[in-house]
Amino acid sequence: MKNALFFSVLLFAACTKEPDVAPSTNDYFIFGTYYGECAGNCSHIFKLEGQNLFADDMEYLQPDDLVFQSQSLAPDKIALAAALEAQIPASMFDETAETIGCPDCHDQGGYLVKIKTGDTVRQWFIDRDVPKYAAFCDSIAATVQQLE
Repeated sequence: MKNALFFSVLLFAACTKEPDVAPSTNDYFIFGTYYGECAGNCSHIFKLEGQNLFADDMEYLQPDDLVFQSQSLAPDKIALAAALEAQIPASMFDETAETIGCPDCHDQGGYLVKIKTGDTVRQWFIDRDVPKYAAFCDSIAATVQQLE
């Protein structure tokens, strides 16, 4: 009887629902952290595209040549990226420059956000020390850490 109960619990746990991911209006959402001068893997960039999330396949950030792995991460990780996408400050879309502050100027690293919607691609390199975007940068860093 104990075995039957154990297997029933095991079967129930295996059938848990995957996290819901709200559909995005963006073609893709790229985000992550990067460091210009470090040893080893200096970029941690992710691409949310449709219902897939891809980790970067680069050691260093090359913004004009972003390379991502072909295998999507797990659904729970996709949900984390979708939650981050929902936190993008509306004021970022009013920024006229791609560089906000002075990212990685004093070895503090930088944050990348790139969004494509239709024919429009917007990209920002953000300095964590800009108070207006500090909380969003913290969210990016926390999400990247959970995805690693």
